[in-house]
Amino acid sequence: MSNIVIVIPTYNPTQLLLDTLMDLDSYPELRALPKLIVNDGSVYGSEYLIEAKKNPSVILVNHDVNLGKGAAIKTAIQFLMGHRSELKYMLTVDSDRQHLGKDVLSVVQSIISNGTGMHIGFRQLKKEKTPVRSFWGNLFSRKFFYCFYGVELQDTQSGLRAYPKSCLPDLVKLKSQRYEFEMEAIINTLSRKVKIYETPIEAVYFNKNQSSHFRPIVDSVKVVWVIMKMKFPKF
Repeated sequence: MSNIVIVIPTYNPTQLLLDTLMDLDSYPELRALPKLIVNDGSVYGSEYLIEAKKNPSVILVNHDVNLGKGAAIKTAIQFLMGHRSELKYMLTVDSDRQHLGKDVLSVVQSIISNGTGMHIGFRQLKKEKTPVRSFWGNLFSRKFFYCFYGVELQDTQSGLRAYPKSCLPDLVKLKSQRYEFEMEAIINTLSRKVKIYETPIEAVYFNKNQSSHFRPIVDSVKVVWVIMKMKFPKF
C-alpha cells in the first residue's frame, strides 16, 4: 500500500474537500498514503486549500487557470512520474465527498486481492435516489460505450479509480482535458489489454450533487465524441 498515491483534483473547493481528507485519514491504511491535490485554477476556496496543505500527507500542485478535470489528472501523472519512482498505483478521488473513505479502502483492497489492472469503484445508482442528470448521464454513456466496444461496465463515469503505473505514460498523452478524459482512459486501458476490475461503492450526493461541475449536455456530448473517435480514428 505504500506505493499508492491518492490524487484529488479540485476546482473551487468547499468544506467538502476538508471533510474528504478527514474521512480518508480516519482509516489508518489511508492516512499513511500521500495525497496529491491538484488545484485546477480555482477562483475561490483558497482558504480550504491552505487548510488542506497543513495535513502532513498532502502535496498541493496548482494550475494558474481552470483547465479541466482531465488536465488536472494529467498534471498529477506528470508530477508523480517525476517525483515518485516507487509508485505502483495512482488512485483518484473526487474532492466533493462523493467518495467515502470506506469505499476508497475497498478499491485498495481490490488492488491487493486482484493484482495489476485498472480498478474502478462503481456506484449502484438507483433512479429514485440519484439526481436526474447523474442517473441518465451515466446510463446513457455506459450503454453507448457497450454498443461500440461490447464491454459491460457498471459505471463509466466514476471518479474513484486506480490506475496502474504501466498505464500512466499513455494516459498523460491523451487529448481529453475535462470529464471525457475518464472515458478515454477506460478505452485506452482496454486497448492495451489491461484488465478492469469493478468494486461496488456507495452512491453519495450532497445537496442533489450541486457541487459537481459536470455540464450535463456539453460534457455528455464530449463523452460520446470520445467513444466514437476512439472506435473510428478516421471519423
